[in-house]
Amino acid sequence: MKVLLIHTDGCSIDVVGKYNTKEEACKQLNFEYERKIEYQEMFSNGIDPEWMKSSHCDNEEAILYINGEEVHVWQIVTA
Repeated sequence: MKVLLIHTDGCSIDVVGKYNTKEEACKQLNFEYERKIEYQEMFSNGIDPEWMKSSHCDNEEAILYINGEEVHVWQIVTA
């Protein structure tokens, strides 16, 4: 069994990585989510708190709204 971490930004879909366990994929999911937030804080004005309230990250999926301009979605899929 392989576990995939899938990401889309609304324009393209890609496989972030292939993992042997769901725990490994979940760890990477959280890393990718936090990395995208940090990137926004470093290179723009950050993410408005209202958009952060609508965003979430849990064990199998995450969605990040970036100020109404971008949406990033990650999902863990067992293959």
